[in-house]
Amino acid sequence: MNATNLRFFKAFLLNEKSSILNKSNEFRSEQSSEKTPISDEAELASKDLSMNLSIHLHERDRSQLMMIERALGKISDGSYGQCESCDAEIGDKRLKARPFAVLCIDCMEEQEGRNSYLN
Repeated sequence: MNATNLRFFKAFLLNEKSSILNKSNEFRSEQSSEKTPISDEAELASKDLSMNLSIHLHERDRSQLMMIERALGKISDGSYGQCESCDAEIGDKRLKARPFAVLCIDCMEEQEGRNSYLN
């Protein structure tokens, strides 16, 4: 991978990391500030649904943050863009679509094929 692409992906990943961390801080702030009393069951159900959705989104962001950290580590050690299964280079198009991809298209399709066979 050339240095220009590497800088692009590193900047993109750092920006995504920053965005997720900011959302995480907002989530914590929201959770600590919501102390208003609930007047009826419908409001309670609505608040509960909203809380569950927020928690789900927070967990998804946390998972994505771990993948970003892993990709940044790969940039640091020089293995970014290399398939973890076959050691081939992951294509730029795939990395632009999913910058924290760890498998090339062929290996990902093979893995998905095995998973669909098991289900």
